[in-house]
Amino acid sequence: MGNENNNKKNKQKKNIIQENIFLDDAEDLGATYNITSNSITKAVHSSCPFCKLEFNLTSSNDQLKYKNHVFDCQKKNNNKPKNIIEFCQRCPKCNQIFFNPNLYNNHINICGKNNQSVHIEGLTIEEQNMINQDLKKKELPLGNPKGTFEEKVEYIRYNIQNLKVDWSSGAEKINIERDKIIEQSMEQFKTINLYKELKINFKGEESHDAGGLIREWLTVLFKAILDPVNDLFERGDTDEVTYICKPNLKLSQQQYDKYFFIGKVLAKALLENLTVNCCFNKIIYQLFLNEKIVWEKDLVFIDKPLYNSLKNLVELKNENPDSIETFGIYFSIQSNSGFSFIDTIELISNGNSILVTKDNLNVYIEKRIDYLIKSQKPSVDALRKGFSSIISLDQINNIFTSDQLNLLINGTPFIDVDDWRMNTIYQNYTPNDPVIINFWNIIYYLSQEELSNFLLFCTGSSRVPVGGFQRLESNRGNINKFCITKCEYNINDKNFIRAHTCFNRIDLPNFPNIESLHEAIKFALENEVLGFGIE
Repeated sequence: MGNENNNKKNKQKKNIIQENIFLDDAEDLGATYNITSNSITKAVHSSCPFCKLEFNLTSSNDQLKYKNHVFDCQKKNNNKPKNIIEFCQRCPKCNQIFFNPNLYNNHINICGKNNQSVHIEGLTIEEQNMINQDLKKKELPLGNPKGTFEEKVEYIRYNIQNLKVDWSSGAEKINIERDKIIEQSMEQFKTINLYKELKINFKGEESHDAGGLIREWLTVLFKAILDPVNDLFERGDTDEVTYICKPNLKLSQQQYDKYFFIGKVLAKALLENLTVNCCFNKIIYQLFLNEKIVWEKDLVFIDKPLYNSLKNLVELKNENPDSIETFGIYFSIQSNSGFSFIDTIELISNGNSILVTKDNLNVYIEKRIDYLIKSQKPSVDALRKGFSSIISLDQINNIFTSDQLNLLINGTPFIDVDDWRMNTIYQNYTPNDPVIINFWNIIYYLSQEELSNFLLFCTGSSRVPVGGFQRLESNRGNINKFCITKCEYNINDKNFIRAHTCFNRIDLPNFPNIESLHEAIKFALENEVLGFGIE
């Protein structure tokens, strides 16, 4: 009798775990899973548990369509599905659908609204627990906030995607002139929903934006933002090219609004998995994350001349302490514009008359660093507030270091041609065709600056995403590797390489020799053909 009961239970268990079901603690909630006693595998299709309509689940967009359908169908259908969907809820603010109550609650905290849960009866609690325990043994993690940098990136990207409104709900559009890109973009950002897909139109230019123009817009925008004429950023005193906020202890409303807008742009870029070539100084990322600045290890990446000066004073204190006074350094600094000194700032009360000695050197260093921080903090605070108006700072605080945040925003600065080549696909070409061999031979000999410019021409971004070329994406977040498509070479006409930045694709004529191909690549590099050949 006992054996018969056990066999019956085992048979029931086998029938349960072989069905296609939604699992409420599976990380990838947009997909269904085939569960057996030995494995968990992602299914490529599934049917609605109410109307049995079949859906393809091979992409994130397919999965979103499926989830929307299930949610709507559940409301129309009074019959309870045999499949397990114990939780099904739409966010009242951004309309995202969740099958996981934990992710839903986290999302609601960000969106700022709450709603009643919708529960659908499924299997018994005992059966549900049995399957969930089986899942936990074969857990499929998606990112880890305490793991490697790559795992952290996967974690935040997965979480912030729930903020986005599905592209099928329509897109927001901004119309701008290139020479007024900051002012017009800033004004139009005030009235659009930045959780929706963003389309860009450059006035006076014919183009159809399938996603590539937002990358070009980011490039042109940050080129203007970092231009000294706009008085927002200036070059930092570091070995590498970096930019610090224009030193300012108090911002005007106009200055605040501009930094706030830049913060929103950074959040929008992160929301779209796009890199931004902004080259911010380390101090901006440290203040952004409220990370403590330790001058002995950080200052060389913030202000190298100041670091060398303070380091020399410390060494001198150890070797010949009484000689510090002979340098005539006081508790004050001179604020300058260009080569003209315009102001003297006292680091402490009456600092202009207090000499730095061996006894107060540590205080001087502390006050000097404090002023450096104070001169950047109002601007960075405005950046943070702009960013947090789109993405909660809780999503990145205590997860990323300042160096990791830099990499997350800017992408990888070094372009590995071998990685690029290995992650390239071809249409009507093969890797062994003469023109393809010549193409890569030319690319291998380009400098890093030239590679950045050519990558910008091809993809709309001069930086490689985190994870390398295998992580190149379309504007809707799908993996979209670099592609070279064959087109005819016209001997009686000029032959250009045509770029489709929306799709990370170039049309490459079948050039008869390496010289003519080199001229075409040279033309793309020398003419900075932003907007050229946009599809």
